[in-house]
Amino acid sequence: MRFVIFIGCFFLSFALNAQFKADTVWVEGRSFAMHTVEKGQTLFSLAKYYSTTVDEVIALNSECASGLKVGQVLKIAITATPPAQTAPAKSGATYVVKAGDTLYSISRMYGISADELRKLNHGLPAGLINGDSIVVPAEMKPLPDSERVDTSSGEPEVYDIVLMLPFYATYKDSMLSRDYRLRDAAIQLYRGAMMAADSLESAGLQAKIHVVDVLDDKVSIQAVLKKDVMKQADLVIGPLFKDVIPEVSAWCKDHQVHMVVPVQQPNRVLLNAPSISKTVPGSATQWMAMARYVAEKHAADNVVLVDSKILDDKKLVEAFKEEWFRLKKDSLKRVVVFNDPATFSLESKLTGARNIVLVPTSDKKVIGAVFKALGSKNVEVFGTEAWDDMDFISVADRNKYHVHFPQNTFVDYSVVPTQRWIETYRSRFKSEPSNFAFVGYDVMLFYGRGLKTYGRELGQHLNEIDGSYLATQFNFFKTAKDAGYENSAVNIVRTDNYELHRVN
Repeated sequence: MRFVIFIGCFFLSFALNAQFKADTVWVEGRSFAMHTVEKGQTLFSLAKYYSTTVDEVIALNSECASGLKVGQVLKIAITATPPAQTAPAKSGATYVVKAGDTLYSISRMYGISADELRKLNHGLPAGLINGDSIVVPAEMKPLPDSERVDTSSGEPEVYDIVLMLPFYATYKDSMLSRDYRLRDAAIQLYRGAMMAADSLESAGLQAKIHVVDVLDDKVSIQAVLKKDVMKQADLVIGPLFKDVIPEVSAWCKDHQVHMVVPVQQPNRVLLNAPSISKTVPGSATQWMAMARYVAEKHAADNVVLVDSKILDDKKLVEAFKEEWFRLKKDSLKRVVVFNDPATFSLESKLTGARNIVLVPTSDKKVIGAVFKALGSKNVEVFGTEAWDDMDFISVADRNKYHVHFPQNTFVDYSVVPTQRWIETYRSRFKSEPSNFAFVGYDVMLFYGRGLKTYGRELGQHLNEIDGSYLATQFNFFKTAKDAGYENSAVNIVRTDNYELHRVN
């Protein structure tokens, strides 16, 4: 079955459908919602929406104790005071949840599906909690590893992927240059994602991709989140605007749908958003990666860190120093503080051996003073991602000092798979791919593979998704207990013979 692509612009007549369909009735002086269950809804999401509890819903609808069915009509009290939550009545054997357990791993252990496991435990609305006991089939014993398979029966599941991108299709105001750049990025991301869809289809993933035109507008995004297409979502990629990301991430958290942020955004978008993963490492994360690289590859060299004293650069300096200390137990005393270009000097810090000079800033004044102070010593210089586009750093200096910097995407045009991919892109879209096209391809391929292997639980298995990618590496870590995941994999490139080469 081929991927089915739906392109929708949801900014006209967007208040027609409510998120939950229900009629209100009165019975013996109490108000009840007669709710029709739709795809993707859970006991937990219904209870939260109607300000009640899972136990109260089950008490009024005993037939839903084993799980919800699409089209099922539930009676839900909407005026009663919710009782204190109690543990649901359970039957069967019990299993104590351990750190690292997932629905997928436990279901494989007992030879049942994840859905069957949920039904045995009233939907597991709070997820798996370390130390809690859950119900497992009493008649089944844990299978040996060699026999643990997913026994889900029937046709392969068809997943719904929502791609939120700013196409400005119904935008009525004059577009600014920023808007044109964002639209171009959206088109490239979309094209790359469609290329990945072909690869995923060949690998056996059945999915529908719904493309939604989303701009930087909190009112419009709320309307989009109420659309039918969202009720079916199994994975959301986007949006690109930081002001509407919290709106979408809150919805994804409530509906247990994983959300992907595919472009650079501040880490605060991950706060209180456990269902999000951010594929572009932040600047501080990049400089932690630089510290690991230098500690491994230049352990015997003289390492010098330049502190620009600029507030925005301070977090990069501190990130490097903290990671360096963790790895080397060395406080990195060779730190040069930049005060004034006329008096800045590195001479006292450089030695006759190889020197590694780290300059975590994008300030032209600081960078110019550093290169002027390097002289003829054996030096390699490390800068920020922004250095890639800085024309004032001469080609000669880049090559002489083997300038290094981090990149979130690095395209190696010399390898055959990349060359073939570019040829296919040119043939299909009659244009050249930008970095955003590679990002769209890698992100869709990575998360599509996750859906195929782990279903809606892919967010719990981000570092278990196999495969190689054209320009992006993936290695996620949870940024805080109740926060989302940030990609820590950084491409570090080095200038050699007037060309860039990835070195990690």
